[in-house]
Amino acid sequence: MTRTILTIIWACLMVFEATNVAGAGLGVIWGRQQTQKLLPSMVVDLILANGVKKVRLLSYNSGVIAPFFNSDIDIVMTIANNDFFQTNTKNSARDFIQRNITSIMDNGTNKGIRFTSICIGNEPFSLQENMEQNYLPQLFPAFENIIDAVFEQQIGDKVNITIPHFTDILKPNITKPSEGEFHPDYRIPILRNLALLKKVGSPFMINLYPLLHLRQYGYPLEFGFFEDRKNFTIKDGEHVYTNVFDAVYDTVISAIRREGYSLDVIVGQVGWPTAGDEWASPETAERFYDGFLMKMAMNKGTPLHPEPLEAYIYSLVDENSRNISRSTMDRHYGIYNYDGTAKFKIDLTLKGRKNVIMANATGIDYMPRRWCVFNPEMRLDANSERLMRFYERACTKGDCSKLRYGEACNKLDLMGNYSYAFNQYFQSKNQNESECNFDGYAMIVSKDPSTKECVFPLQILSTLFDRQYGEMLLTLGYAGESFNIKPAMTTFIAAFLCILYTIF
Repeated sequence: MTRTILTIIWACLMVFEATNVAGAGLGVIWGRQQTQKLLPSMVVDLILANGVKKVRLLSYNSGVIAPFFNSDIDIVMTIANNDFFQTNTKNSARDFIQRNITSIMDNGTNKGIRFTSICIGNEPFSLQENMEQNYLPQLFPAFENIIDAVFEQQIGDKVNITIPHFTDILKPNITKPSEGEFHPDYRIPILRNLALLKKVGSPFMINLYPLLHLRQYGYPLEFGFFEDRKNFTIKDGEHVYTNVFDAVYDTVISAIRREGYSLDVIVGQVGWPTAGDEWASPETAERFYDGFLMKMAMNKGTPLHPEPLEAYIYSLVDENSRNISRSTMDRHYGIYNYDGTAKFKIDLTLKGRKNVIMANATGIDYMPRRWCVFNPEMRLDANSERLMRFYERACTKGDCSKLRYGEACNKLDLMGNYSYAFNQYFQSKNQNESECNFDGYAMIVSKDPSTKECVFPLQILSTLFDRQYGEMLLTLGYAGESFNIKPAMTTFIAAFLCILYTIF
């Protein structure tokens, strides 16, 4: 009861106002760039049910962090690229750290949030992240201000401060890990990064995407997995590389050492997508994770870093609003579908087991069984430019990546493509009837248009609450669990409050 009261009081305060350093081990990443969001309380339950003790958050607000209060989960917090402005002065950084970290941090009493790291942005050097806005001028002022604030508030011995990087910081056309070198365009800021990390005793962080690296380097699919017998290996001096993960990780190690530094390297993101590429599927993802998780369970490092690794699985759930300028795969890295159902069987407890059924999210309530589909009465007009514009608009606002060649929904006919796009848009708008018209080209139906291969998803109720009624109801979800109220009842209570809010 004490924990419940403390949690509710703290969470309410956070709504109304704008440990130890982690070591080796496995964590998961929770990102929220999707139109279909699980309640944060559901996500915490899902993480705990699967025995995971580390989480990296790609976005931060009071509603997201509240359910982790007293959860015994190590938290890696991220200050998003577009939030650098909040820490662009020493005073603003000091206030940000005090409000969002120091005031709620577990200081060894097992009460509060157990922060272990602060990530300054995510891949802020990457071209993809800088297409709409150049974040680099704001990066180091934010980094240095956060460092000053953290040590001023005497938590520098408890949290790491680092910058997660994409592998485009490496010089291209490298054939062996020992040749690792930083890209000339990024070398100067990277050196500044390395110097600051050494100064504060924090690790370097790199995001690895094995399937993407296979494509970039022209390696065969088998090099993406961890089985011993391989037709393709990389011989590099006394070391033999049998998988792309080890090869790219050690390329980063070599690049850092080439500049005269010896830093720990955390894998900030690593995963295998289930769609978006010919080699991306639930089957290949499961095969990758089986090998990778066995490696982690056995505390195996790499040839240049034989010690146990710290790595974060990318990602917990699919993010259908993520930028796909790099690859459509970026929307399909979740080990769970949008509704918290597992895509395959893997063991996140690092006990070295295979075919382990992961726990699914509980308390999921879907919106009514209604889908927006192409109006068959408009079949004769199916090739009109006007209809195509509606289709493009729906795909811009929704996620049509599964309609691409080789994907699960690619075998739909033309009308099926229109239906899929219209429904994605309709569900993203919380089944608002006015969003399923498209000048008569669309209609609402109660019969599921899904095929054996292609699922037409339904929206989940928690997304409606998240968007329209803020984080208070997300806190309600957590408080409900603290009072042993079942998640479904929590959703019912939230819906009831929404109705009252609407009426009054």
